[in-house]
Amino acid sequence: MTIPNIKPIELSELPAGPETGTHLVDIDHLPDHGGKELIYTEGDLRTSILIQKTGDIVGVFLNHCPHAGTPLNMFGHRFLDASGKYLICRTHGALFNPESGICVRGPCVGQTLRPVAHTIRSGSIYSA
Repeated sequence: MTIPNIKPIELSELPAGPETGTHLVDIDHLPDHGGKELIYTEGDLRTSILIQKTGDIVGVFLNHCPHAGTPLNMFGHRFLDASGKYLICRTHGALFNPESGICVRGPCVGQTLRPVAHTIRSGSIYSA
């Protein structure tokens, strides 16, 4: 699924982002619930991304709710709601499609999480 009008951000464009081609995670090393937060820092700058595997779909987004700017997770690497179908913002309860990042319920309906440019090669995810 493509995300309309949202160009995936290259992590290397961010002040605290890793270089293009950086290994992010092996898909087999994601926990059973499929979520993983990665944090990159440079001085006082911080970049947080979320990776969520749901079935055969892998979504990689900035970990930043479009409504209030807070991270989606509040409990470790867990991003899914109780049904396991949607990413949830723990601050406001907004629900996001895990493939497209589009908010389907909550205060930011129709807005999207910012997708992160990535590639998947040989079972591993890399920044693009």
